[in-house]
Amino acid sequence: MKLKLLRIDRYLLGQFLSTYALFMALIMAIAVVFDISQKIDNFLSQGITIGYAIQHYYGHFMLYYGSTFSALILFLSTVYATARLANRSELMAILSGGLPFNRLLRPFALGAGIVFLLMMLLSHFVVPRSNIARLEFEDRYVQDIAPKRPINIHRQILPGHYIYLETWSPERQAGYHFSYEVFDGSRLISKLRGDYLRYDSLSQGWKLDNWNRRVYKSNGLSTIELGRTLDSNFAFKPALLNPDQRRTETMTSPELRAFLAQERLSGSEAVVWHDAEWYRRTAYPFSMFILVVMAFSLSSAKRRGGLGAPIALGLICVVVYIFLMQLGSMSMMALNTPPFLAIWLPNIVFAGLTYLFYLRAPK
Repeated sequence: MKLKLLRIDRYLLGQFLSTYALFMALIMAIAVVFDISQKIDNFLSQGITIGYAIQHYYGHFMLYYGSTFSALILFLSTVYATARLANRSELMAILSGGLPFNRLLRPFALGAGIVFLLMMLLSHFVVPRSNIARLEFEDRYVQDIAPKRPINIHRQILPGHYIYLETWSPERQAGYHFSYEVFDGSRLISKLRGDYLRYDSLSQGWKLDNWNRRVYKSNGLSTIELGRTLDSNFAFKPALLNPDQRRTETMTSPELRAFLAQERLSGSEAVVWHDAEWYRRTAYPFSMFILVVMAFSLSSAKRRGGLGAPIALGLICVVVYIFLMQLGSMSMMALNTPPFLAIWLPNIVFAGLTYLFYLRAPK
């Protein structure tokens, strides 16, 4: 009996993983073809060939989008594999032989666990490194992104240390009307001001023009210093002044964790998007377990329509899931929804639906 069950598990697991690999290859191939058709004008205007783009870009493209939508691809492949087994009456024969429904689900859950571990490794460590090359290629050959010029920047760079810049130019790495304030509790200790702040990439330091520093003593008196140019190693880098929502896509999870701590301390307005990236790396791979159980529950019964009806229902579920992904992202902007709730919203909704489908599945 044990050998018989082991053979069934291996058979179902093989059907599950082979269908997933086939769906992943087909969908990524279609995605690459469509993307090339959209970007072909950019490639020609930049003087590069499609072969060059495939060699230097589309490997990273497939790695990024394949890992991002792997749960949905796994859902569709589970629907297809389960519906095909049900249409050939294989699942009915297994259940009639005395194998419980929950036991029949085990090889599919095992397959979801294998893909989950792979996608966790990719999303937390491999894809961020790959994104460096992907984003550089897009910025150079696909879209001409003009650097944003933030204004009225307030940051806390250390506990009690606050900086302000009226304007900042990312391409010149310079800004106007800078101030640096140091507080001891609620008491102002010193304030440094300057007309023009610029970053020297060679010395990895800052230069401040037309500066003055006022130091406040405990007795109420103060001293002031003036100067033409001040060289200083402030405890921040230019990237802190120009938050880029895409920056976190190029950081491994340990790097992202340290970066988030600095962003929360500085009071950056982009910390919400960085938090969302942190939760997304686990939420999307985890959805595989939910979607696989849902797909199996929906497709395990034999239907008159053959494979068409389960696949159509699966596509509808995919559209709803993507809609909830977008809804969660928009709710962070419009409703100030916490990033954790916004990113996990599709999983929460689909977990409830999965439970209902599981109860109604023929056992």
